[in-house]
Amino acid sequence: MFGFDVENRRSGEPRTRRVRLLLSYVPDYVVIVVMAVLWGLLSNIEPFHREFSLTNKSIQYPNKPDSVPFYAAVLICFVFPLVVIVIWTGLIRRSFHDMNSGVLGLCLALVLNMMITNTIKNLAGRHRPDFISRCNIDMTNAATLEPFIGLLNTSICRQTDKSYFWDGMRSFPSGHTSFSFAGLTYLALWLGGHLHIGDRRGRTYKSFVALVPLLTAMLIGVSRTKDYRHHWQDVLAGAILGIFMGWFGYHQYYTSPFDCSEDTSIPHPPRIPEDEPAVQPSFGLKSFARVTGDANEGGVPLGSTSGSGASPRDATANMSTSEQPRYLAHANNSTGSVYSQQYGSQ
Repeated sequence: MFGFDVENRRSGEPRTRRVRLLLSYVPDYVVIVVMAVLWGLLSNIEPFHREFSLTNKSIQYPNKPDSVPFYAAVLICFVFPLVVIVIWTGLIRRSFHDMNSGVLGLCLALVLNMMITNTIKNLAGRHRPDFISRCNIDMTNAATLEPFIGLLNTSICRQTDKSYFWDGMRSFPSGHTSFSFAGLTYLALWLGGHLHIGDRRGRTYKSFVALVPLLTAMLIGVSRTKDYRHHWQDVLAGAILGIFMGWFGYHQYYTSPFDCSEDTSIPHPPRIPEDEPAVQPSFGLKSFARVTGDANEGGVPLGSTSGSGASPRDATANMSTSEQPRYLAHANNSTGSVYSQQYGSQ
């Protein structure tokens, strides 16, 4: 992509798998950054100027400061999930593939959410509850401004700060709410998958840990109605949009946290599979795997883990597909060993 050879160096020598894997994800990060900057700039264009009435009580609330400024929402809904993912995967699990998948999914969910939210805001042009305060009309002649039939337009507003005034026409949907639910829904799903919330063991602490992010997103959404920044319909639409974007971003890289048929903390396989091991010449001799599978004098194969003479992987031959991963996890005594068998160390 972009005319760059991922497989080989400029000298023509093949790159290592780790380098090829890193380079294969560079276009994804480039696209995410470009789209974030693009839609961030487009969010500042002039919104649709919807007509209104001075008798509409829903847009006559006073202008108040934000309980949760946008920079605080970014810290809570982007920086905090990012730190959790990096610490868990980088310092505890030590898996580059898991870290990369977690970060990419989070960024994808937030950028897609920002793209859709900002587009709808400018197209809808719905007035915020404090729109009349922003409009700064001549209150002494307000009675003469309202027509007997028809509506008013923004030409009666005396506000000189265009950015502040235009922001009063971007009520639907709530950007704080959609952003919060996109980032924190993703974090809730990610924690649920890595805590194995769907393992059918019903450990209550897992539910609390996984759902606290959603409670935080709800509190941010409610604060927007308390600050007279949004109508309740704006908050509801933002929550629905954010939840869907968080769900969509997560499932691009992970399976459902309630899927008990496999390890939900393992992301989808890497784009570049493990290198095939080199075939060693046998010189007519048995391989080690065959030697350990031969029977010893007692009739029990060497290297077997049971008296029946079957290795753990051989024992899964007669099992159903859903039972095999759980048996192998038990046989290896940790999910980490299953992970390393499937994907290797990243």
